[in-house]
Amino acid sequence: MGVKNLWSLLTPVAEKMPLWELHGKAIAIDLSGWVCDSENLNHNISQKNMYLRNLFFRTCNLLLIGAIPIFVFDGEPPLLKYSTIEKRINGNKAPIKTNIIRKRLNSLQKQCELLLNIMGVTCVYGHGEAEQLCAILNKNGIVNGIVTQDSDCFLYGARVVYRNFNASGNGSVDVYCMGSIEKNLKIGRSKMIALSLLCGCDYDEKGVLGIGKDTAIKFLQSLDDDAVLDRLRHWRNDPVLNSAAMDIKSQTNEIKLELKIRNKAIENKSFPSEAVIEEFLKAPNCPEVSAKWILPDINSFIKFALTKLCWEREYAIEKFLPLLTRWHLMYDDKFQANILMTKIVKKRVNKGIKCYEIKWNNYEITSIEPQTAVQRRYPNEVSIYEDMHTTSSRKIKKKITNHDSNLFDITNTFSSMNISKKHKQPRKLKEAKENVNGPLDQFLMKGKVKDDSLTLSDFECDTVDLDMSDIINGIIT
Repeated sequence: MGVKNLWSLLTPVAEKMPLWELHGKAIAIDLSGWVCDSENLNHNISQKNMYLRNLFFRTCNLLLIGAIPIFVFDGEPPLLKYSTIEKRINGNKAPIKTNIIRKRLNSLQKQCELLLNIMGVTCVYGHGEAEQLCAILNKNGIVNGIVTQDSDCFLYGARVVYRNFNASGNGSVDVYCMGSIEKNLKIGRSKMIALSLLCGCDYDEKGVLGIGKDTAIKFLQSLDDDAVLDRLRHWRNDPVLNSAAMDIKSQTNEIKLELKIRNKAIENKSFPSEAVIEEFLKAPNCPEVSAKWILPDINSFIKFALTKLCWEREYAIEKFLPLLTRWHLMYDDKFQANILMTKIVKKRVNKGIKCYEIKWNNYEITSIEPQTAVQRRYPNEVSIYEDMHTTSSRKIKKKITNHDSNLFDITNTFSSMNISKKHKQPRKLKEAKENVNGPLDQFLMKGKVKDDSLTLSDFECDTVDLDMSDIINGIIT
């Protein structure tokens, strides 16, 4: 969840971006969000382990567009979150023990980790919440952005967040940039932390009773981001506010608004919660993370897909082979993938990208690969194919030119014949003419007939009996 109502506040600055624009970017992904999405689907779906299936296809999509995903797993939840987790698990039932272990999530994460390792994708565990480590990786420049549905990633220091990940069709994602938020909404990281204290978050669900998002934001936008947390800390003993509270006539609208919020907030003796502030501002060490895609293991995937996804061998190979071939084209400098191109079948266009359909050794099925990637790995083979393709195109063009010449000669041959129009007139002619005299080529030559209702059957020859199939066969041969 994150901070209450924060996403709705940030929506005006969000931009929808096609998924292919993630090409060349390293992306940290909060795995728990994808797992929970899949687990919340209809349980009557016949596909076994839907969370693994969705993870596989979404990750394939990212890898094939040239993005480098890094999956971040949840560690132990912060102590501050225990009460929230208890309510989510038990509802209104008796509380559970404080040493909460999210056994179900941990089990699912282990299965996801196995699949991602087979696909050659980097996985890393956070000390606490996954979105915290995602934010740290983004803040330190190790990744270009993060994929998560938890808004508190901004409070941990994230700069670019991708939300509402959609891999269907051409794919899209909503992009939230902290720079745009700061510029257009006048809200920085510290103000977001203050908003979490006033309106509630995962670590303090209640916030300040009676204070909504609009009221809180109106107040916070009037302050400097660097000064806002200290302003909340000194509310109780602020001499200016205490004096203004005693002199109602001297109060400006801004003072009235701040006093309204302050008076409700300080009813809670622990406000503002230093524990919550520390949770968001603490800076744990950033682990060493490799933003690289390593060799996918197709044989291990076949076994995994059979047991975990109930996929047949042929189907598993069909879905996994594009990963192996793409890795081979992009990274396989030492030919570790044990795969070689045997033939360029033909040119293709996939989602607007010029591609080749490629036949590989050891596999019956083909794959569609970007021309630039094939050119990088197999420059000589591409050069030979392109030369042959160019030569073939010239021959076809020459043959078509000869056919046009034959057609021109034949139509000119009949131009001297006495051709008359049948008495039955085409409906589309505005003015009926009993006789049409002129060369036949004006009717036969493509693009020359202005009225498309005129056909060869509309004409008859007075001097010779013609078999039109002989004419046509003569033109073609």
